[in-house]
Amino acid sequence: MRHLVARDRRLASGDDVGNHSRMAGGTIRHLWLGFALAFAIMVAGFWPTAIGGAGGPLDGLRIVHGTLAATWMAMLVAQSWLAGWWRLTWHRRIGWSSVAIVPALVLSSILVVQDELRHSTYFAPDLRITLTWLDLCSLVLFCGLWAAAIATRRRWQRHARWVGCTVLVVLPPVLGRLLGGPFGSLTAALPPTYAIVSAIPLALIVRDRLRGGYPLPYAITFAGIAAPAATMFAAPHWVWFVAFCEAIGPVG
Repeated sequence: MRHLVARDRRLASGDDVGNHSRMAGGTIRHLWLGFALAFAIMVAGFWPTAIGGAGGPLDGLRIVHGTLAATWMAMLVAQSWLAGWWRLTWHRRIGWSSVAIVPALVLSSILVVQDELRHSTYFAPDLRITLTWLDLCSLVLFCGLWAAAIATRRRWQRHARWVGCTVLVVLPPVLGRLLGGPFGSLTAALPPTYAIVSAIPLALIVRDRLRGGYPLPYAITFAGIAAPAATMFAAPHWVWFVAFCEAIGPVG
């Protein structure tokens, strides 16, 4: 096993070996715990949908979508653990499998958005249009973060930040479901949900500024989450966006 670890060290660039060694002793080595926590929160948020069809029937599309999302999160947990212990060969093998997983996940997400637009039994039309706006913006952000993670795969500190930010994109629909009960409805839960999620990259930006890190992924993630949230309740009143929803739905 030691010869594999040594080979993995040689595969990384000189600067990144030093950076990774420092990170592996701290943040990177324990990063898998953060991904595991996010995975557990995702399961808790979507479990009512899985067992009771809350928010829509548990049909084949949602089973496939949920399986792909769970696979993505499980990959992040496994990859972060492997990276923390210098198992970079397997880390990369799992990472390249995302080339198949991510496009399928994005496609299934778009199909779920279309299906929710068409069915009036899910939510009121204005809420469905609001959720469509949030979901489509999140998909664009997710794809950009994933692409950046691949582009920076040999620069560990940057790569880890881009990958970590993909989890923040998953959190709003999860927290929205969890907070929907205490706040009385999904509509009422949306503002606090996005306030909580937006605060996370802001805190990470401050941390990186103080420690001399690389805050760009967090800044882009914050903008990509906060901007749609600030306009979410205006989306049902945009003629162009309503027309777009009718075209891809239509709105039932």
